[in-house]
Amino acid sequence: MGIRYDSLLARALAGEILDRWRGVRIAGLRMASGRRAVELVFEDGSRLVAMLHPLHGYILELGADAPASGVEGKRLRVGRLSLVDARAPADERALLLTFGDRAGRPWEMLAIELPARRRNALHCRRAESAAGESGAGEPGGDSRPAWRIEAALLARDAGDRSLRRGAPYVPPSSARRAVDAPPSEAEWAAVLAGDEADRRRAVLRTWAWTSALNVDWILAGSDPAESYARYRALHALAAAPSGDPAASDAPGAPPRPAFVLDRPWGPQPYPHPAGAGSGSAAGLLNAAAQLLAPGGGPAPALQALPAAADDDDAGDEAAQIRKRLRARRKRHRRRAAALERQLAAAGPPDEPRLLGQILLARKDEVPKGASAVTLPDFDGAPREIALDPARDAVANAEAFFDEARRRERALERLPAAVATARERAAEFDAHLERLAESGPSDALWSAAGGKPVRTRAGGTRAGGPELRIPYTRLRSSGGLEIRVGRGPRDNDDLTFRHSAPDDIWLHASQASGAHVILRWGRRDENPPRRDLLEAATAAAVHSGARHNRTAPVIWTRRKYVRKPRKSPPGTVTADRVQTIFVEPDSDLVKAMARRTEDA
Repeated sequence: MGIRYDSLLARALAGEILDRWRGVRIAGLRMASGRRAVELVFEDGSRLVAMLHPLHGYILELGADAPASGVEGKRLRVGRLSLVDARAPADERALLLTFGDRAGRPWEMLAIELPARRRNALHCRRAESAAGESGAGEPGGDSRPAWRIEAALLARDAGDRSLRRGAPYVPPSSARRAVDAPPSEAEWAAVLAGDEADRRRAVLRTWAWTSALNVDWILAGSDPAESYARYRALHALAAAPSGDPAASDAPGAPPRPAFVLDRPWGPQPYPHPAGAGSGSAAGLLNAAAQLLAPGGGPAPALQALPAAADDDDAGDEAAQIRKRLRARRKRHRRRAAALERQLAAAGPPDEPRLLGQILLARKDEVPKGASAVTLPDFDGAPREIALDPARDAVANAEAFFDEARRRERALERLPAAVATARERAAEFDAHLERLAESGPSDALWSAAGGKPVRTRAGGTRAGGPELRIPYTRLRSSGGLEIRVGRGPRDNDDLTFRHSAPDDIWLHASQASGAHVILRWGRRDENPPRRDLLEAATAAAVHSGARHNRTAPVIWTRRKYVRKPRKSPPGTVTADRVQTIFVEPDSDLVKAMARRTEDA
């Protein structure tokens, strides 16, 4: 994993880079996409190297007499500019290095983004609209120039930000509290309510400048006042200016504080001695270089790394786990919202019970076949009561009593069910935080529903690193996703690990074939008939009945499908099935496959 970066470390690194290279002219910029590394060369011969591979993250300085960095990649065209600014966006793991002319006007920028598993670098140029504004972005001004991406180490989308050539570059921004000023002690104490695990999650989720690197030190004591004082110390460090020209340019300027922490994953450079086992260091950049020195520097480390995928979502374990965890979290949040709506609609049970009692007490006054009747209640006030004309007074009273009992059960059951769903969603929040902090693990794969099937060529299982999903995707004319199992073992995996309880499960009747899942997930209604028929056609085509003129296909909700004990792979039992007849049309299935590719 190398070094882990948080917003506080990024802020300190920006200041150190500015102290070291302010005003030094840029001699070259090189990006190596396969090894995920960037080398920024200065005219004095020194180099800033950013190793951004998912498995190995380091940012370090190499002197003019140091061996080659090993960054072998595309050499980018950079103007005759100098470093004029280096900063880190508030409470974000990113470095923005700005290059300008002799007057200090910014023209180009190198953005280095450091979130675990999503590290990236982007070479940007000043957008034309900003370049035409007189004085925009000059030192001392409040406005900053707009940037457009010229080259990306990894072209991808990050949420609503496009990190691709030609797109405007938008730095990441924090949504946490107390970015600029620390909270009050009362606000801090209010967030610390709960057990130890809840306190840790609450602090990381709420307060700026906290991370897995410092939160345990902040919360080491049980006294909220002590933890508040520690947080304020870190906040003051984050609020320190990135670089003061008068101070940093002066001879003998004091070095910025740097330490090396002893952490489970290895030595960790950090700008604060957060906890026991820390030692001082001669700068954060130098500390990173010293960590690689025993192995011969960055070049051997880069050569030992596997080439990273071009896309985070292709073969990246973390991306697959993240997607599944988010889907499960969404499912529990939607369930909690639906249960809350049921609870709000349930109403108090006293009203229907009272109406039932009035009907029983005055049943002889209720005419037969009436749809409504007005009767005095037990206080003498008139009550208009809606009735079922097909029932007599006693049956209508029983219906009101049934409604009262239903509401009572709802009031007893739903609050706990809502709380359980919210707790489950919070568990997936914790899983996602753990993934961001520590990367993939077997425990996280288990929480995400299990690892995808791993196979060799020919479909046999293997323990290799390649990940394979157990189904192929189609898309119906209505836009619904259809999943078709690849084989007997894949059928089990698809049905029980890659579908939701209310999805539609289909299989050719009285014939061997693939399990098919029509992604639906709505329990209140069935999918459109056309989409259902297209999914049934896919089941017929991927079965032994594909050569028949017509083929019967059974379907039911996936939650009504179970696997008998000790049954062979792909064998299941389905309840509440319905049968539809379709023509096994392979051309239709090919069209649905093309529709998936176009999407």
